[in-house]
Amino acid sequence: METAEDRLARARAALEGVQRRVGTTRDRWSAPTLPLAAVLDQLLPEGLRRGRVVAVEGSTALLLSLVAAASAAGSWTAVVGMPSLGVVAAARRGLDLDRLASVPHPGAQAPAVAGACVDGMDVVVLGPRLALSDADRRRLASRARERGAVILSAGPWPGAHVSLAVTGSRWHGLGAGDGRLRGRDLMVEVRGRQSGGTRLVTLPFDADAPARRPAQMPAVQVLGGAA
Repeated sequence: METAEDRLARARAALEGVQRRVGTTRDRWSAPTLPLAAVLDQLLPEGLRRGRVVAVEGSTALLLSLVAAASAAGSWTAVVGMPSLGVVAAARRGLDLDRLASVPHPGAQAPAVAGACVDGMDVVVLGPRLALSDADRRRLASRARERGAVILSAGPWPGAHVSLAVTGSRWHGLGAGDGRLRGRDLMVEVRGRQSGGTRLVTLPFDADAPARRPAQMPAVQVLGGAA
């Protein structure tokens, strides 16, 4: 029977294979920021900066949108501990599925799996219920600074550089009993570690984000994790 250690080794081997094929290595990055959709600069005026941790609460769609421009520009993304995240949802938000790796169930090996992803990926999305202690999170944040990766946490992260919390939304597009929902405005609280305050941003959010589908679906690489 395959053990947790076997699955962790398999996940690491797969990540190393990705790195060898596409040359994703932290000593090759030069630009301090990754691409970010223009509308999202209201939330992150400094852009999606390498080496930082951004926490997102209340919206998986917003979380994916933060990754989309970087993914479309060629960055690799790993998603750890989000088994309910589907291929269609990722594609609709603009992620390049050919450059997306998923470890849906890392189990007790979550710190090691997340660390391996930080070593080899540009963006690492971490699910809200991973078995990570505060010490694990500090180590991962330090590792991201060294490697030039961006960590996006789907939930609170103590010490995050920026925390985004969706507090409400307003849909629009319906007429007097007809039409369809075409988009919504998200109300987002933005807290920055250095700003020392909270600001509220109303963000226009397209409900019909275009799908980016490669020739063959699905192309997401699901890597083994501990059950």
